[in-house]
Amino acid sequence: MSDSKQRRKDFWQLHIPLVVVLAFCSYATMIEFARAQEGITRAWVYTFQWPIIGIFAIVVWNRYRKHGSITKSISRYFRERAKRFESLAPETPAVEAAPSDPQEIAWREYVAQMKRDNPPGGPPNRP
Repeated sequence: MSDSKQRRKDFWQLHIPLVVVLAFCSYATMIEFARAQEGITRAWVYTFQWPIIGIFAIVVWNRYRKHGSITKSISRYFRERAKRFESLAPETPAVEAAPSDPQEIAWREYVAQMKRDNPPGGPPNRP
């Protein structure tokens, strides 16, 4: 994507929404401050709530501006982390070793017999 197209996209998808949200938060703060001055004590909480929401909007805007989509950056982080763990993992044998415990051998034989008698997914279609 060319630089001018990216700037135009950022303008409409990042900067304009930030201005709208900050304008709304400022307006709501002024309204709640006026209500608090009238004696509505609960309005004091909202007087401080709206600026905090505005600060949160600035943090989200900055995150998108620097890193792009939050989900893309998170998925990139976990993909790189998984690759690092895979490179550090010891080689596992392709074939599982046969169990040496007689009880485990008996259990596996029992489960295999049960699957033969009553296959998963319901009874077999018999004529």
